[in-house]
Amino acid sequence: MKAAVNHGLMDVRVDNVPDPRIEKPTDAICRVTKCSICGTDLHIYHGRFPLKEGDCVGHEFIGYVEEVGSEVKSFKKGDKVLSPFWISCGQCYFCKKGLTTSCLYGGCFGFGDILGGNPGCQAEYVRVPLADGTLVKVPESLADDSNDERVLFIGDNIATGYHGAVKGEIRPGDVVAVLGDGAVGLFATYCATLFNPSKVFTIGHHDDRLKIAKKYGADITINSLKEDPSEKIKAETDGRGADVIIEGVGTTDSLQSSIQLVRAGGTVSFIGLFYEPFPMNMTDFFLRNLNLRGGVAPSRGYASKLLSIVEAKKLDPTHIVYSLPLDQAAEGYKLMDQRKEGAIKVVLSP
Repeated sequence: MKAAVNHGLMDVRVDNVPDPRIEKPTDAICRVTKCSICGTDLHIYHGRFPLKEGDCVGHEFIGYVEEVGSEVKSFKKGDKVLSPFWISCGQCYFCKKGLTTSCLYGGCFGFGDILGGNPGCQAEYVRVPLADGTLVKVPESLADDSNDERVLFIGDNIATGYHGAVKGEIRPGDVVAVLGDGAVGLFATYCATLFNPSKVFTIGHHDDRLKIAKKYGADITINSLKEDPSEKIKAETDGRGADVIIEGVGTTDSLQSSIQLVRAGGTVSFIGLFYEPFPMNMTDFFLRNLNLRGGVAPSRGYASKLLSIVEAKKLDPTHIVYSLPLDQAAEGYKLMDQRKEGAIKVVLSP
């Protein structure tokens, strides 16, 4: 089969690799209809999370079950499924607590030996370990392939945005600011509106993306290359700062800005994947009674709610899609890395 394969620093190629096969009775083999390139994949692309040469990449896909192991009970050949990025058993202590990303037996697709050694899904087929605890059946109303780009991101980016809103503990009437205008930040903008805030800011660097943030419910957008977010937010909050910050970038600068923008007693919810140490001024944090929450999204637990939102057409994820065939994955990585206008989220079709 064809798959996107890591060949080192900023070098992803589509190669012919062996077809996956059932290795354990709890496995399923899925035929991929759509997969995507995530901002997290760019960390691999830049060598921040080093993979071996030849590792298949990608962790966000939708498709059909082609084959199941003898112990798989919930799925059969022909079922339309989406997959969270994290493999989970559904039965261990952490899964039962809803922390599927802390599963004792799981791991992430497409991160090589760092996170479980599971091949990625930017491919024609993918092996899904622990299929019963991992896969999610797509409702009949969304099962047609024409809906794939509406459903695909529930496995990661929409769920991650929602996780940011949940961890922010947004209360009705709160002022929320979202840092980041990538896919996660844009979906976090929409998800924040589900909790009835009085105002949502989206802060980013790209005017074209901030226009999409408006479509997703941002009341005010700020291009931080052109104006000071702190001054704007203070002007809208009588000098207090935002009640909740959702940090969707994953850099030291972004998290530091979040701590500066949040009011005393407020909450910073971080959902960007960090790859560098963060030097925190704990005295300031202590004296301002701040709350820092967040982490990796247990997306399987959010899937049912988010599918219902997409099914009801309350959220149209396709505003961010840039479509390419799988054969052009290398070009897709370049477009995402260079932040080309329109290429917020590259979706690949095997």
